[in-house]
Amino acid sequence: MNAKPSRYPIAIIRERMNAHEGPVLDFALGRHRDEPSSSVQKLIKNRSYDGSLSASSPDQIKAFSAAAAAMLAQIYKVEVAPQSILPVAGGRPALTLVAASMIKPGETVAIVEPAYPAFERIAVQLGAEILPVPPDPDQGFVPDGESINADALRLVSMTAVNFPNNPTGAVPAPNALRSLFDRLPSWSLVFNDATYGPLTFDGSPWTVFNDVAATFPRLRYLELHSLSKLFGTGPLPVSFLVGEDEEMTALREFSEFASSAQSALQVEVATECLKDTSHLKSLKDHYFQRMAGLGETLETLGFEPLPVSSGMYLMCRVPMVIGEHSVANADEAAQVLLDTWGVAVVPWEIGRNSYLRFSARYTEDELAQLRTMGQGGLVAKS
Repeated sequence: MNAKPSRYPIAIIRERMNAHEGPVLDFALGRHRDEPSSSVQKLIKNRSYDGSLSASSPDQIKAFSAAAAAMLAQIYKVEVAPQSILPVAGGRPALTLVAASMIKPGETVAIVEPAYPAFERIAVQLGAEILPVPPDPDQGFVPDGESINADALRLVSMTAVNFPNNPTGAVPAPNALRSLFDRLPSWSLVFNDATYGPLTFDGSPWTVFNDVAATFPRLRYLELHSLSKLFGTGPLPVSFLVGEDEEMTALREFSEFASSAQSALQVEVATECLKDTSHLKSLKDHYFQRMAGLGETLETLGFEPLPVSSGMYLMCRVPMVIGEHSVANADEAAQVLLDTWGVAVVPWEIGRNSYLRFSARYTEDELAQLRTMGQGGLVAKS
């Protein structure tokens, strides 16, 4: 996956999968779907018609915001007022809303890599100057702030991070971000995409509010939380933004121009999900086991999975040879896997290193088929 794609990379991967002749084992996006809770399923069944055709009411938005604030308190030990929360119809719309309302043409936006590509693409479209902040693979993929010129950092109006990280699963240790945040101007905004926040395997769930804000109180903070992957809500996406008064006021005012009201069904489903956060512990255990099974399978095929601390994805360094095919980079390796064995993965170029991302959202049949492919020549060699 290129650092600065002109197209949404996942759309390209879908096109390649659709164009492939023959069956595809989807370790790129994943066909596995987590089931929503029984109470959510009942709500969808009872409200699918009138709820989907009705706009959410102010009372429903208040109930959602209260449930989201309670979730942040229970899972992250972060106390926020419900009015500090703004629901948005999905993660990418939320990224668009943040960029459009917070970035002005010509401003410098630092983006910690590797990053979900949508935010950078939108920031570039808005005329921002992008300052890439590279990760240090030898230090758990946390950003290497010392590698960035101090004069460049003094111009940064916003720093976009995404921890727990997609795709590496990196979770910063205490003080790991000091080399970056210590040198940002006091008026700078730190924006964290925390989509995978609760899926932290070791230690407490990571959030910018309890792991960074207390150490760097002079900066401003804004965070995105998304529910669709955590609660299995599929095409009923709801995310929410949480931040300080100034940022939330600006987001609300801009969203009045940029967004339509979410349906009553979306908001009611999201509120029902947030009422029982015990589901998140079992989901974390579920994906920890799926990652372990995937990692064992990849090792038998000669791949070298990297240690992972969170999320739903495993990263492997690109081997020099796959089967009888020499490969030079991640995109070439992904194309060989798809063309020769019908295995779809996501390629990532991170700094000078090339990786393949394998999704743990596989079906059990796909994992079983992947295990047997060593007999058919799918063997990776470094």
